Amino acid sequence: MSKIVNKLIHQITQARKLGQQILEISGFKSEGIIYTYATADVLVINCKDYETLWSFEEGQVKLQETLKLLKSSIHTILIEKSGNPAYSW
Repeated sequence: MSKIVNKLIHQITQARKLGQQILEISGFKSEGIIYTYATADVLVINCKDYETLWSFEEGQVKLQETLKLLKSSIHTILIEKSGNPAYSW
């Protein structure tokens, strides 16, 4: 593979790991989550079902507190249902 492809794969892997770590620190379980990833500005959480989607709506304060605790530059949290945006804050 080319150096560019390897670099992109590494960046994607790091974004997924960071998203998972944020969820773990926030106390959320990975059940019901299709994928999550985080960039410097956005945390994206893709939910499998409405029950999981609602748990993030109810727990948004926990996510925001975790981002503050980590001194993260993330300013947008996007919650998706099966790849379609449901809401963001």
